[in-house]
Amino acid sequence: MSEGIANRIHHLVEAMNRLELQIANETEVLKDHYVKAAAAMPEGKNYFLNGVQTGSVVKSYLLTRRGVEVPGEGIIQIPEFIDNVLRFANYPKRKIEVLNDLATHLQNVYALVGSQEAH
Repeated sequence: MSEGIANRIHHLVEAMNRLELQIANETEVLKDHYVKAAAAMPEGKNYFLNGVQTGSVVKSYLLTRRGVEVPGEGIIQIPEFIDNVLRFANYPKRKIEVLNDLATHLQNVYALVGSQEAH
């Protein structure tokens, strides 16, 4: 009986490892898209990353051509910012929720950039 339980738990551990790998892969893809989207933003424009956090203290994060600006603190490079956001998320379920939020923001940035190019 205990061997069956150990085997099922082993399968859960393997599934969690696969999930963590998928999260890491999607994170790298998202970083590339954010870097490209930021580069396409018009100078002087920014996008407020509402609801995104890198720590327990709530701050404002603005996506700009140069990276992610924290008003009063400076610029964080996009890959580092996304790593920090996911590190703060901590658990796989929360990481997936954060990736989903970031993907939604990215769609909005693309819409913003596209509307700027149309003018």
